[in-house]
Amino acid sequence: MTREELQNQLKQLIKGDIDTMAIEKKDFMTFREIWINHEEKESIIGEALHNGNVIYRYRSNGK
Repeated sequence: MTREELQNQLKQLIKGDIDTMAIEKKDFMTFREIWINHEEKESIIGEALHNGNVIYRYRSNGK
């Protein structure tokens, strides 16, 4: 995925348009850079899977 695609998917996750965001190992470092600089990073929760893949979910303070 491109950086722009990752950013768009993250926006969809935060808006609630999607429930989860799957990041493959090859995209992890690009996504990590986006995540680490995001103002809501504390609400973007990752769950490690096999082979370096991660599933992210968004949890707002109200959930």
